[in-house]
Amino acid sequence: MKASFQISQNKSHFPQIQDKLHAKSIELEFYGIDPKVQCIEQVELFFNRPTHLSLNLSIAETQYYHQQFINKSHDIASALGFKPNSKPTSSTLVVLGLGAGYHVPALLNKLNYIDVIIIEQDQKLEALGRFNIDLETIKNECKARGGNLKLFKCKSYSDFLDSLASYSSERSCGIFSDISLFRHYNCQLFEKIYDSFKEWRNSFVSLWGFMEDEMISLKHSYQNIKSLKNFKKSDFSFLESHKALIVGNGPSLDLIIDDINKFNGIIVSCGTSLSSLLKKDIVPHIHVEMERSKDGYYIKENYLNSPLLKNTLLITLNTVYHKTLRAFKNRLVFFKANDITTEIITKEHAITPLYYSNPTVTNTAMSALVSLGVKKFVLSGCDYGFVDEKLHHCKHSQYYNERDDLSRCRFTGQHYVQGNQTERVLTTRIFNESRKAVESLIHVNPELSVENISNGALINGAIPTKELKQNSIPFSFSLFENSLKAVNNLNHISFTFKKNLDRCREILNFLIKDLKKTRTLNELKSVLSNFISDLESNSNEREVMLVLSGSFKYIIFGVFNHTNHIPEDKKEDYFLNIKPILCEIVTKIKTEILSIVRTDREI
Repeated sequence: MKASFQISQNKSHFPQIQDKLHAKSIELEFYGIDPKVQCIEQVELFFNRPTHLSLNLSIAETQYYHQQFINKSHDIASALGFKPNSKPTSSTLVVLGLGAGYHVPALLNKLNYIDVIIIEQDQKLEALGRFNIDLETIKNECKARGGNLKLFKCKSYSDFLDSLASYSSERSCGIFSDISLFRHYNCQLFEKIYDSFKEWRNSFVSLWGFMEDEMISLKHSYQNIKSLKNFKKSDFSFLESHKALIVGNGPSLDLIIDDINKFNGIIVSCGTSLSSLLKKDIVPHIHVEMERSKDGYYIKENYLNSPLLKNTLLITLNTVYHKTLRAFKNRLVFFKANDITTEIITKEHAITPLYYSNPTVTNTAMSALVSLGVKKFVLSGCDYGFVDEKLHHCKHSQYYNERDDLSRCRFTGQHYVQGNQTERVLTTRIFNESRKAVESLIHVNPELSVENISNGALINGAIPTKELKQNSIPFSFSLFENSLKAVNNLNHISFTFKKNLDRCREILNFLIKDLKKTRTLNELKSVLSNFISDLESNSNEREVMLVLSGSFKYIIFGVFNHTNHIPEDKKEDYFLNIKPILCEIVTKIKTEILSIVRTDREI
């Protein structure tokens, strides 16, 4: 149903616009002719070919509880007419430019936009828009639809990202399941936001994690604790004079792999690039792992236990499977930042979490080596994308061995980014977040010298290069010996997690009660949104947030996506059917957490 929006003539709220004549002079200066006609025509053109992104969560066979809910709710939505590629019955709207403002009510009359976010950088144009239309009336209409209206004054792209992050925390990550981007006028900022639409939308729906990951962290950290070593007091200052070659397993590794044995700096293999190097008789000085699943270990088991690695130093995180640690005589284990175990231990012990270590193993490698004092890097096979979807990893890797489980993996590019050696490359959500993590690490460590020899994505802060240059000082395994001898076991560390998980269960009990009280779909969305918002705003209970927030973000995202693409008259049926399933899933999560609590004891 179309809403009836008022045109405001109340100039008292906006002293910048004295009267209609003043407003007309600004309109004439900016638009030239009748702005109302232009705004309405622009809206009509927009709906002929809207700039809109929809993202629906895939169905998968898994034991993860959030995925169980997504699967079951998807079946219900499908039975009610869910069509993921259909025109959404509701959506989020981002408007680049308020200007005269007439386009805003016109947009809301064309589609059931629930959350409306207006970005304006010109104070005079903001005043004009406020003079011409009644934003308060529009805001009330958005609230009646179950959303809100926000106007942000942004001067830069980072301002925009910060504003959007703040709004999504206030409302819900579900607002990104369907989102339209309307550009009213052109300026440098709006062009950047428009051109990067898919990239920033994908960033906001990435790296949420989930409850099961944190439970794995507790189990693995429990097993690994006696292998953890306090290397911070050891002297690794000699690394400052050496250059580290970070070897990712991207397709461009093929271009230089035959030259790596001639490189006289530190050779650092990352995850599956180990198999590519060993097949070429290249033995790394350092190998890095960060995958927490035991499947990740067994996929690489033969290579990790190669006798060629008898001197190789393993660098890894506290979350990894314990057999990964046991495969190496020399090892350094870092505490992963934003991890439940790390959060618990840091309250009792002086440890330094490793930041910028996600989402891929090359991030762990570079961040760990920066922490140890390395200043000079060469990035090879750190493509964070690919020119050809069929050539997504090094051809020598396990991905191209038909007898290997990794050969079944498929990689689909989601958007293009600027290339390092070529014009552009395809990237995925995870690869792109990995690239951005490297950029952030370089940004906060301006003393670093980073060369990027990869034929993949351009990395801001790294110098594009095509030649693998030699290090001025040769590196050998023997340089590690004295430093590793000085590494001490952390036998004094103990941690208990019962209190934290009991608190998780207590909070889930409250959630179940609130869910059972809901009478409408909007009430259910509100309960879930407020639940996540409360978790993320409570800095005193970060452990609880890390356990619960990711799983429930996936859940509410699925609800938003389904309800945006089923008929209006079926939404109530959807609510009535998913409510008991959601309560059941929350109960299962609570039971699973209880099973972990029972394994807790002082270490």
